[in-house]
Amino acid sequence: MSSTPHLALPLIAAAQAQKHVTHNEAIASLDALVQLAVKEQNRTAPPAAPEEGDRFLVGENATGAFASHEGQIALFDLGIWRFFAPRPGWRAYVEAEDLVVVFNGDEWKTFGSIPDEIQNLERLGLGTSADGLNRLSAKLNAALFAALTVEEGGTGDLRFVLNKGTEASVLSQLYQRGFSARAETGLIGNDDFSIRVSPDGSLWRDALVIDRRTGIASFPSGLTNAPRANLLINAAFSVNQRRFAGGALGEGVYGFDRWKGGPGGCTVTRATDGTITLTGSIEQVIDGAQAAAEFGAANLAGATLTLSVENPSGPLPFLIGSKAATIPAGSGRQATSVTLDGGETGNITLRLQPGGACSFKHVKLEVGAQATPWSAPPLDIEEYRCRRTYQRLATTGGAPGILGYVAQRVGMNIIDAVCTLPVPMRADPTLLTSGFAWLNAPPSGNQVGFFSNSSAVWAALSGSLTVTTATPASASCVVLRFRAGTSFTAAAGGVGNLHLGSDAFIALEAEL
Repeated sequence: MSSTPHLALPLIAAAQAQKHVTHNEAIASLDALVQLAVKEQNRTAPPAAPEEGDRFLVGENATGAFASHEGQIALFDLGIWRFFAPRPGWRAYVEAEDLVVVFNGDEWKTFGSIPDEIQNLERLGLGTSADGLNRLSAKLNAALFAALTVEEGGTGDLRFVLNKGTEASVLSQLYQRGFSARAETGLIGNDDFSIRVSPDGSLWRDALVIDRRTGIASFPSGLTNAPRANLLINAAFSVNQRRFAGGALGEGVYGFDRWKGGPGGCTVTRATDGTITLTGSIEQVIDGAQAAAEFGAANLAGATLTLSVENPSGPLPFLIGSKAATIPAGSGRQATSVTLDGGETGNITLRLQPGGACSFKHVKLEVGAQATPWSAPPLDIEEYRCRRTYQRLATTGGAPGILGYVAQRVGMNIIDAVCTLPVPMRADPTLLTSGFAWLNAPPSGNQVGFFSNSSAVWAALSGSLTVTTATPASASCVVLRFRAGTSFTAAAGGVGNLHLGSDAFIALEAEL
């Protein structure tokens, strides 16, 4: 062997003459290669005035004395350039760039540089230490993600993809101060996109929820001056077509529109400022499909609902569907939320059932986990909504009043009045009356009579009186039929008006 296997240093042969030449050449090579430091890398031509001992890494397309020595180490020694072919693992310090490079067998690469691929790392920490939970951890002041352009071989798009395993899992971005959470965005425990905030990292409030099925955005904590819809009708107890004076209501008996006595009945009054005082239980049945349509769903099944009242004087237990909860006493708007079962697809009942006398006002039931400000609809609109389930037929004039529809004696013992309804009802209604008596003269109190304009007489009744509808009532029209047990007087086919005393009324009902 005439040279060493790694640095290719020449070896002195047995009985060799001028041994010092070979020895000195080996020492010069060691001086050039051990603790290797070069002036520059990627040098393509020799400098004009090199100094003894200068070393360079020859770059691609080299010229002059460097030609055909790409990748090699050039040493200026005794006035000439000598070249050393590197082997894998050789390292060199590049003075001009203050870095170390290593030869990998094909090229010189920066020592410690990121390889083209890193696969299946267990942990990675940038400026800090990763751990078992935070397997990727970075401590830095800025991070930049830029799209790979078409010219660079990309598409020009940049999409940051996050993925979770199940609907109940959390996929989010969490924002913290002092490592205590203050805000979170993403799919948090379901597949609806939401933004929520926290004052302390423990109590959370949903600010925005976007339903994945409909794309409809809701603001569970409310918007400034933008309250959500109230699912209750006549929530202020201001519409009172039945002229309920306040007091006792039996179970199932309606008082203020849409409100009826719950199990065991109740006593309820309304003050001029809208304050309700309730003892016992009172309830309202909510059309689930109509209420859900307001936020783009088929029904209220699985919905989170919030019930709130103002200034409850004591705890106010309530029931919504099958869910029971209690609103705490306090000043201002007090609220409690429940989430309905997935099977509650039909109408639902709200029942207020305080343990003793409790006063409050402005009841509000809304979709979402937080109460939003109270906003009363215009009274005429609220009455219109009430009339879809109950309405009295209007009368005009004084005492007696005149029913606002023309009547006709269509048979010996029948008088009919065709009544088109100003407000269509939610379903075909049933007929309710005050149980009045017939009078063949101007009626008073709880009496009713028919004046025939054709005969100019009050029709007399023979036999008992019954009041029904002539055909099945429709949501927009009914035919009232007054039937005498024997007969009515006045001209056959005569047209006239029905008159009602001050206590008499005729009403239609299509309550839920």
